[in-house]
Amino acid sequence: MNIDIKNTDDYIDKETYPNCDINCIHIQIKNLNKTVHEMSSEIADTSWINNLGELDKLIFNATAERTINKVVNEILSKVSNGLNDEIGEYLVSYSAQNVLVSHYNHTKIPLAELLKEKVSGNPGFDFHTISEKRFLIFGEAKFSLSDTPRAIALDQIGNFIDLKKDYAELNSLKTFIDEETHSNIVAGRKGYAAAFSFNAKNIDTIFKNALESEIIEEIAKHNELFLIAIEVC
Repeated sequence: MNIDIKNTDDYIDKETYPNCDINCIHIQIKNLNKTVHEMSSEIADTSWINNLGELDKLIFNATAERTINKVVNEILSKVSNGLNDEIGEYLVSYSAQNVLVSHYNHTKIPLAELLKEKVSGNPGFDFHTISEKRFLIFGEAKFSLSDTPRAIALDQIGNFIDLKKDYAELNSLKTFIDEETHSNIVAGRKGYAAAFSFNAKNIDTIFKNALESEIIEEIAKHNELFLIAIEVC
């Protein structure tokens, strides 16, 4: 997996959104089967549950088990048949979350579907992290075999902000939130990540267009934004 951290100043004047730390990242996945295998192992690893309180153990053992059976056994196991939309969306979530941890020192929160009651098609954000500045980051992942759905990902984030979907998810996330992050959330300080498959010719054009889009004005009112383009080579 190759990771290229772009200079956001090449796409937009830093004074345009002075209160938002904006980052642009290009990920290239060179070995799909290896990455999906790593993803399957990580999703199936429920050791994080062992660190929870007794009640939370009961809750997350129940929700995680059903999702793991669905994701690992029914979806990711089919990668030998080729990449498809279901595998692709998990791949985008997994890759985006991992680069935030490895390159930006974020704290990982288990993927959203492991925490929620519904097994698939959850109407909310796809992944979450806690940034180095202790902001809760809400991540949206979009995948297409042929397109670059960055506009769809950003519009979805904007829609979720309007509907207060981020705050609605706090019930399933609060177990993983430390005191400083909690205080930031209460004060309205938070961030977002838009992760999307990249199937275009020019990565710089994609980031520039994203940062010049109308929806960015709303999202960039918040503290941090990560635009993450994921290319399967």
